[in-house]
Amino acid sequence: MSTELTRRHFIKSVSMLAAGTVLTSPLKSVMAAEGRKLKVALVGTGVRGISFWGRRLAQQYPDILEFVGLSDHNPGRLAFGKEYIGVDCPTFVDFDEMLEEARPDLVMVTTMDSTHDQFIIKTLDKHIDVLTEKPMTTD
Repeated sequence: MSTELTRRHFIKSVSMLAAGTVLTSPLKSVMAAEGRKLKVALVGTGVRGISFWGRRLAQQYPDILEFVGLSDHNPGRLAFGKEYIGVDCPTFVDFDEMLEEARPDLVMVTTMDSTHDQFIIKTLDKHIDVLTEKPMTTD
């Protein structure tokens, strides 16, 4: 068995570490004290968005979070992502519409690297917390 760390394994591990940091016990106790779940929205329903983030979070933290919206410019990918993650939430081709209608507490950005900044800035301008798969944009 090789002990070499692959890029895929590294990204998967770091992604879950970041998610665990966001969803740790202090947040859990705050949400429980308020009697509500963290409202999460995901923009970008490609493989990384729905598998590294969406499905895993929905399965591991159903007691403290709920998906309130999925957004992607591809309707087919949205439909598949919703089914794969296993959530019952609205889907949006229009990201701005999702922010207005879903009113998430947290938006996870898993779009193409070149568009991360657009979604992060729009979300922060609405005073909504952001978690991004990679803190970067390519242009």
